[in-house]
Amino acid sequence: MKRIIAVITAWYLTFTSIWHVPSDAYVVATADKVCENPAYAKIIWNKTLSKAYAKIHMESFYPEWNSSEYKALIKLWGKESAWNHEARNKKSTAFGIPQLLNLDPATPAPLQIERGLAYIKHRYNKPSIAWAHWRTYGWY
Repeated sequence: MKRIIAVITAWYLTFTSIWHVPSDAYVVATADKVCENPAYAKIIWNKTLSKAYAKIHMESFYPEWNSSEYKALIKLWGKESAWNHEARNKKSTAFGIPQLLNLDPATPAPLQIERGLAYIKHRYNKPSIAWAHWRTYGWY
């Protein structure tokens, strides 16, 4: 019975997320659920939630990054993984949305995003510089 409810819920969330952007509260609550039980990610996590979570996290932890930085991040991780939290790089050990090296495949999508943003801040200071580097070299 729990499985049926989970499948119906997943279908509903996927279907309704096509037409609207999820609220911040919904995204954060879903991220918490996914981090508590990574098995939920296969059922309910999608690209829309990933992008919304990245935006919320940027606004909260990197307030100096404006909307153009978010747009650069969308492009960067779109090229790296198409915002797929299970993306694997055949040429290296990179994994997940930000394609970080040696990232454990069991790392929940919200944590992948947090680590990816921290990496960008540490290495490039902001997403637009990481995106410029990617356009020049094909990696960041």
